[in-house]
Amino acid sequence: MTALAGIRVLDLTSSRAGSFAVSLLADFGADTVKTIPRDPRLSRRSLSSDWLVLNRGKRLALVDPVSASDRASVLGLAKGSDVIAADDRQALTRAGLDEATETEERIVVLTPPYANSGAPWFGGGESPELLHAISGLASYQASFSGAPVDAVYPYLTYVQGAWAATCTVSALIARQRWGSGQTVVVDGLHAANVFGGGAYARPVGEPDPNRAVGPGGLNPMYTRYQGSDGRWFYIGGLGPKFGALVIKLTGADHLLEDSRVGGELERLWHMDNSQWVIDYFERLYATRPADHWIDLFESAGVPVTPLFERAEWFGGEQVVVSGQRVEVIDPVLGPVVMPGAPVTSELTPARVAPASAAIPVGELRWLGPSTVSRGSGKVSPPMSGGPLAGIRMASFGSYVAGPYAACLLAELGIDVIKVEPLQGDPWRLQGFSGNRGTRSLSVDLRRPEGVDAVRAVLGGCDVVLNNFRLGVMDRLGIGHDQLAALNPEVLTVAVTAYGEKGPLAGKPGYDTVLQAASGMMLAQGGDDVPVTYSLPPNDYTAAVLGAFATVVALLHRDRTGQAQHVSTSLAAAATVLQGPDLADYPERSPGRFGGRDFPGPTATDRIYRVTDGFVRIQTDEVDSAAWRDAGLDVTAAELAADAATEISRVLLPLTVAEALRRLTAAHVAAVPARRFSEVIHDPLLHEQGVLGWETVRSGARFAAVSRLASFSGTPQTNQLKAPGLGEHSHELLAAAGYEKAHIDELVAEGTVRTGGPLDVVFLPPYR
Repeated sequence: MTALAGIRVLDLTSSRAGSFAVSLLADFGADTVKTIPRDPRLSRRSLSSDWLVLNRGKRLALVDPVSASDRASVLGLAKGSDVIAADDRQALTRAGLDEATETEERIVVLTPPYANSGAPWFGGGESPELLHAISGLASYQASFSGAPVDAVYPYLTYVQGAWAATCTVSALIARQRWGSGQTVVVDGLHAANVFGGGAYARPVGEPDPNRAVGPGGLNPMYTRYQGSDGRWFYIGGLGPKFGALVIKLTGADHLLEDSRVGGELERLWHMDNSQWVIDYFERLYATRPADHWIDLFESAGVPVTPLFERAEWFGGEQVVVSGQRVEVIDPVLGPVVMPGAPVTSELTPARVAPASAAIPVGELRWLGPSTVSRGSGKVSPPMSGGPLAGIRMASFGSYVAGPYAACLLAELGIDVIKVEPLQGDPWRLQGFSGNRGTRSLSVDLRRPEGVDAVRAVLGGCDVVLNNFRLGVMDRLGIGHDQLAALNPEVLTVAVTAYGEKGPLAGKPGYDTVLQAASGMMLAQGGDDVPVTYSLPPNDYTAAVLGAFATVVALLHRDRTGQAQHVSTSLAAAATVLQGPDLADYPERSPGRFGGRDFPGPTATDRIYRVTDGFVRIQTDEVDSAAWRDAGLDVTAAELAADAATEISRVLLPLTVAEALRRLTAAHVAAVPARRFSEVIHDPLLHEQGVLGWETVRSGARFAAVSRLASFSGTPQTNQLKAPGLGEHSHELLAAAGYEKAHIDELVAEGTVRTGGPLDVVFLPPYR
């Protein structure tokens, strides 16, 4: 059985984000109908690889928007649907579906490209590139020059789509429980907040960090190097454990003794020291072939990998065995190879299929009767707390992907318990924003008493999530089978590095290790040196996919009573993010590649410097007359000879504001490539509830993440804060049945740690 069997989805989207959201629902069995225009110029062979990947599993309905019979057929499908997906409210109006969305049973999901108030660029259409620039993410990328850098991969699109799918299933769970439908909005600003919210959490008045640190980032133990044979490899020496191991294995202890470092490991990647330390390691690693260093680090358990091209990654055994590479038979193109489903489930496995051949909408009907229960409607949903209020889960693990998946689920209303060792998650200060909405239980799981205490707490949990290496939960006595023996209804979720099958399944890995292994670094660097993405696309995407896996399993349990284990991975995220570039079929266009401090793919689709900053423009071509009428005195001959140089010449003397005014007048989509210090003061972000203000104990104000989605019927209105280490240990153990004297004894003997609220500390960038 598929997890979403019987759920009917009408897909009116044309955007990448909306299409990806619905494709995830289709992977898990939703009956999905996508409307496409009756256009004789549109053929399957003219479609991009993006379209093929993002619309898989859908039945295609040809619609003439001016035909009364076609509009009536779409309305009929809408009235029988459980979910209607559209890019924005205007798309519903154009389709004549305003009336169909006013039912109390329907879930309407909207994925606007920027915000409900509209995109601030000409045309207003979806553009992950413009969103990347205006949200500050381009300016945060480490580079040689410190100028904003364009991303080869439209990762914001995939984060928005996966998060929209997660929120949609959450709304279906709420309907199952309370009988009410609602409208869900996940716009581009929400996606930017999901992706960059942790980086936005900075004090007011703090200057933006210098990003002219080189494309490998700041941390000398957590970057890529070349061996003597010219091959690149990546070392994942993140955190005190692996960082210290790198120093020990390379005999570089003398670096810690340097007066500039003073014995503090963290000083090695401080802005004042990073470059000379990296220079030292570059000289060292250039003395031996890459395989020598890979073998050295691998034998000691340090995450390490050669840098691969993306085609090598996609053809590798790990991707194939873990189900991340599938072949489908397209009705027109024949065999097409594309990424598999990013979530693995043995009980309710996903099925990847091509989009169907397109037929007139009047010939389409829903497949069989709906099997979805809409609840009794007798119990009113809570007016705040989110669509998943009343569900409890525990989260084990550290750093980013697993804890952040739990944070996202807290945003949806789940009561999340973060189980930490006595010393805490090593990333809890650096990544405090990714722990918002959780309660901290600090316990020593090396002691039987600690395991007993945790098992008592887990007895009241619906979900247990972890991002440990494979087998750790079983060794602790809290694996899926062991927990199911205590509670047959418990769901378990794993977010691993490489997946739970295949030759690499047991290996450790971080976001950047997967960037290196999957081809992302070489693709972003293009014909120059490899580039490490400064914000972790695989971590954040895997976190959203972990949340999606959780809600899909919850909905299936609510409908059938069956609990199960589900999983996703950084490897799955890396494959999804590169999906259209990995897809393979005859006559496909070449994949995307970047370059040195990559400004964008073409002269009319890139970042340009102006007098007081940078602007990102996007247009198919330069209309010389329109540009000149707008005060941009371009010369046709110079454009033909070197368009980038000519456009730069006319934009460089202008301010950001003046450049945007003139470009908009010339009908060119353009936005400022903002710094984070500008983004956090954007009034729209605060008006829309995307960002808010908080105050640390010292009284200093900082920008804080607020809402990540909008739910009309089950809004999350609670202000989610990150916990102090062990802040909730006592209350959680007491709720699990432990007497106060017993808890005090566990604290006294060092099995449990208690503490107060978190005092936020702002640390400098680490990459």
